[in-house]
Amino acid sequence: MFAKIGLAITFSPTGRALLKETLRLQNLFDSQLVLIHIGEKNKEAEERLYGTIESAGIKENSYEVIWDKGDPASAILKNSTKAKVDLLISGALEKENLFKFYFGSVARTIMREFGSSTLILKSPTENPSGFKRFYVSADYSLLGEKTILTAYKFALRENASEFVIVRDFHAPGISASIIDGGTSDEIQLAKKQWISEEEEKMKLFVRELNLKEIEPKIVCLYGREGWEAGNYARQKNADIFVVYSQPKKLKFLDKLFPHDSEFTFEKLPSNLLIIR
Repeated sequence: MFAKIGLAITFSPTGRALLKETLRLQNLFDSQLVLIHIGEKNKEAEERLYGTIESAGIKENSYEVIWDKGDPASAILKNSTKAKVDLLISGALEKENLFKFYFGSVARTIMREFGSSTLILKSPTENPSGFKRFYVSADYSLLGEKTILTAYKFALRENASEFVIVRDFHAPGISASIIDGGTSDEIQLAKKQWISEEEEKMKLFVRELNLKEIEPKIVCLYGREGWEAGNYARQKNADIFVVYSQPKKLKFLDKLFPHDSEFTFEKLPSNLLIIR
């Protein structure tokens, strides 16, 4: 499923927890493992790094270490791409402050720009357990279909108990005309009708994907696209929230005024898997 996993490893307090989480996933997917460390390579750093790796239970000769210097985000992206990593794992603060949002953290840059799939672990632990509650944000596109299928294969390996497909949508032109001229009851009735119609469309779409081993639940939410699904996953205490995204570099104004996916990046609803 993921042939080669990469981990951006640092000497942070969560370093060993990230290694243990990554080891679990390496075993789950039977993947190759690449550990990427950005920093000065010397005897002291090597002893510290390899000591942390060993203490996490990762066996010798079961991984490759890549050392590099420079801007952390750029170096991680460059080396992950060169090593043909198809799942890059990183840790992230649960809620970053305005300063970090404005300038962009390493994790944010990875989320936005890495060309393959990315897993951001919200609260890595040294005693990792499987993801049991999968929430997937999807639409009717080919990438939306790929996101559902990838998440479903992941859920099967984890023996998940929940697989929820969330479709958030908005019809600005139609809704504006009704809201401007309708009563409160008429507006609520219209929203219920839109949600019901969207649920039927999504059921037909999902039925074609033949997801039989874990019964998927479909939830359609009317509101701000890119925000409603993540908020719902947060409210339902999802173990992992799965989305898709096109890699892109944000312009200055994009950083000041978040677009749809940026709401998910701003406040992680749970562990976040980004499919590309």
